[in-house]
Amino acid sequence: MRRFFFLIFLLAGMVHTLFAQDVEKLKKYQSPVSQRIYSKGDTILVGDMAKNVFSSAKKYAAIFVKDKKNVCGYRELDSVIAGTPCVIRNILSFKEHCTFEFKNAVVFELQGPDNRTLFMPVDKALQVKEVIVFPNPIKNAGIEILDERTVFLLNLEQAKGISADYALKYCKLIDPEKGRAYNQNPALFEKEKKEWIQKLDAARKITRIKDTFLIALPVYLSKFSFDKGEFQVVDDPLIYGSKALKVTTDSKLLFDNYKSFTSIRSTKDNADFFLNVTTSDYNGNRKAYAQIKAICTTITKEPVPGGATAENPGSNILHFTILEMIILDSDNPDYNYIGSRKLK
Repeated sequence: MRRFFFLIFLLAGMVHTLFAQDVEKLKKYQSPVSQRIYSKGDTILVGDMAKNVFSSAKKYAAIFVKDKKNVCGYRELDSVIAGTPCVIRNILSFKEHCTFEFKNAVVFELQGPDNRTLFMPVDKALQVKEVIVFPNPIKNAGIEILDERTVFLLNLEQAKGISADYALKYCKLIDPEKGRAYNQNPALFEKEKKEWIQKLDAARKITRIKDTFLIALPVYLSKFSFDKGEFQVVDDPLIYGSKALKVTTDSKLLFDNYKSFTSIRSTKDNADFFLNVTTSDYNGNRKAYAQIKAICTTITKEPVPGGATAENPGSNILHFTILEMIILDSDNPDYNYIGSRKLK
C-alpha cells in the first residue's frame, strides 16, 4: 500500500514537473497579432468577454486566475473587468502546461483590480478582443443616441401630434413594465396620465428635427488599400448603405450624403490589427461597427404602391446628413479603433 501511494506521489510530481516547470521569464515580447512590443511594467487595457459559442457561462476566454480546486491550478475569470487597466508584472513563456491556453504561449502575469493576480495568454486575448489595443480617441459624450424612443419623438414632431394622444405609447417605450400594468388596469393610467403627458412634453423639447444624433450600425469593409490608406465601405441594404434602412416598424433612415462616406481612412497599424483579428466572408469583406454622428434634416413619407391606406400608411423616412463616421472592430464604443472620416 505504501508503495502504491509512493508511486502516485511520484507520478504527480512528474506531471507537475512536465507541465508547470517549463517556463522562461522574458523582459519583452512582441506579439505577432498586435505587432506591439510589451515590457514588464507596461499597462494594458482589458476589454469585454469574448463571445463563447460553446457555453452560455460568462467567462473570459483568455484571462485566468489561480484556483487550487482546478486540476491544472487555473480557471477562467468570471467577473467582468472591461475597461480596467492592468500592469504587466511578469512575462512568462511556456512550452508545456496542462492549461491548454498556456501551452506554447506567452502569458502575462498581471496586477489586476483589487490587487488580484491575473494570467493572460496574450496572443489569444488579442485574437478574441479581450484586450483593447487601439482605444477609440473620438468621444461623443452628450450626443443623443438614435433609438426607438428618439425615432418616436422625431415622428411625433413631424406629425405635430398632441402629447395627450401619445402619452401611453411613450410610457410603453421607456417603461415597458409600467405600460403592461396600464394595459391590465386602464383606470390606473387615467389616474396618472397627466404625469406622463408632462414627461412627454419635456422630452419633446429636448429631441428635435435638426438635432445631431449618434447612430450605431454594423458595416462591412472590403480590402484595405495601403496606397490610399483606406478601407472601402461595402454598400449593404440590410445595414449601412445607400438605401433606406428599417429602424422601427414604421420608420426607416436614409443617409442623403452616403456617397461622401464610402471609404474610411486608417493607419497601417490599425488596419493590420483589424485584419489579424477578423475573418473575411466569402466575398472578402469583414464586419465592423460604425458610430455615425449625423443631423436629422427632414422626415418624408415613403411612397406606397397604389396609394397609402389606413392599414398601410407607408413608412416614415428620416433623412440624415452624416457629419462624421468612426469605425470600430467591436460594438463596444471604446475599442478597437480602425479609422474615421469627417464631412469635408
